[in-house]
Amino acid sequence: MAAVSPIPGGSAEIRPFARASRAKLRIGVFADRALQPRWIVEALARVAACEYAEIVAIVVGQKDAPAAQPPWLLRAYQRLDRRVFGGHTDWLEPTDVRSLVPPARRHEVTHPAATLRDSPLDVAFVLGTVDDVALDGIARYGTWRYFFGDEQGTEGALAGVRELLENRETIASGLRIRRGAGQEDRIATPSWSRAVGFSLARGHDGLFPKSAQFVARALQDLHSQGPAWFEHATHAARSPANERLPGSLSLVRDLARLGGRIAQRTIEHATTVGQWTLAYRFVEEEAWSGSLEGFVHLLPPRDRFWADPFPLEHHGRHYIFFEELPFAANRAHISVTEVRRDGTYSTPVRVLERDYHLSYPFLLREGNELYMIPETAHNRAIELYRCVRFPDQWKFERALVSDVWCADATIHRAGDRWWMFATMGCEGGEINDELHIFSADRLMGEWKPHRRNPVKSDVRNSRPAGNLFVHGGELIRPAQVCTPLYGSGIALNRVTRLDDLEYAEEEVRRIVPAGRDGILGLHTINRAGPLSVTDAFLRRSRFGG
Repeated sequence: MAAVSPIPGGSAEIRPFARASRAKLRIGVFADRALQPRWIVEALARVAACEYAEIVAIVVGQKDAPAAQPPWLLRAYQRLDRRVFGGHTDWLEPTDVRSLVPPARRHEVTHPAATLRDSPLDVAFVLGTVDDVALDGIARYGTWRYFFGDEQGTEGALAGVRELLENRETIASGLRIRRGAGQEDRIATPSWSRAVGFSLARGHDGLFPKSAQFVARALQDLHSQGPAWFEHATHAARSPANERLPGSLSLVRDLARLGGRIAQRTIEHATTVGQWTLAYRFVEEEAWSGSLEGFVHLLPPRDRFWADPFPLEHHGRHYIFFEELPFAANRAHISVTEVRRDGTYSTPVRVLERDYHLSYPFLLREGNELYMIPETAHNRAIELYRCVRFPDQWKFERALVSDVWCADATIHRAGDRWWMFATMGCEGGEINDELHIFSADRLMGEWKPHRRNPVKSDVRNSRPAGNLFVHGGELIRPAQVCTPLYGSGIALNRVTRLDDLEYAEEEVRRIVPAGRDGILGLHTINRAGPLSVTDAFLRRSRFGG
């Protein structure tokens, strides 16, 4: 799917159930004040409602303690940013964390760390300026809090600010765990979100709703696996960072550069239109260098884009199925064109259309049947269609997975096992960051979520970008590079482990535009026999030419 806005809401994570035989984890929340950012309260609300943990007490500091405020100039920018570029939700809206528990479990004290010393806790979760060191030994599994940025700092009020001012591509986030007693701090649920170079509010839309999943996710895994979880699911943290914003003069310069980026983006969008186009060539072995030299370019009319190409060889002829999105329709359908070695191709024909958005027409054969799994995220399902007349008639067979907001489902068969890769969005967030895996013993069988889902949380190389393939004896999974812009390139990931217990991969190289022909982005690669296909992003003048 190319450049389609996320749907409101989204799906809850599909994760294995915690072991019911184990007692719930006992969580104590220690906050410097009652009013906390909305996204953090929502994160803890998931814990309060779950089956594997309970919040036994919330301890807050002195009533009405003021929140730390960024410099006035930055606050002025944030107000303007939200007014101009908006954001789905005000994730920083002050919300009373005490509302998560009944009055008997609320404690308001001058020094939060001095409370609950005699109460057995499994996890002490810290918000704001509460001193972690003062809580050493109070909880069996240590003191937890959120971190943000590559420096792994814990000042949530600055989340995404440095990345915006320095025009970085990603914002790191996760949980920092202090265990005390001389043990090193650990990092759990590490994740990377897109830093939006012109808007902090837009960056928060990708960062906070996803990060709000981390606490419940980690607690569920800890409950299920016990202390062994620390060994295989966390890693050593960096030394705590000294988090400070630049001084006044530097802040003025940084905001001036930000204004320049905003002006450049405004002019660009006023004078050009972004389009995804297709490209193909016949070659015995494809290098995927990022250069489209030698490829035949299929340029769509100005009122639409063509993207997500999947090639197919059928009775000695070659076809490309792809997403076609007329801008006026605001939703795409699936079309097909026949391509030839002489560089000619047929007029695209519409082959599958629904009353919701379709894209990424993944193709596979099973026995004598040809199937398509288009992206149907806006219908909250992963749907399977069977070809009843080639190439233009397809019949809905079934939903392979229901009640999910998944993008670009990609299937790989290894032996007698089927594996499905897709990114899954969370409520209010984005759909590009978190890779989930499902498996089944039959295509039409029951698709079960992997026990490690999400197996990756990284906007840089999670979302599928075409069929998995073998190169040099190694299994390669192409993924979209969705930062600094969606469709910036393709990451080739070597799969090092794929089974019911674990999944691991490592990025080996990237395919990025070679800087010629006005190509600004790539986000799908595929092969069928000698036919290589890709899509490319460019900007065309709104005024012709």
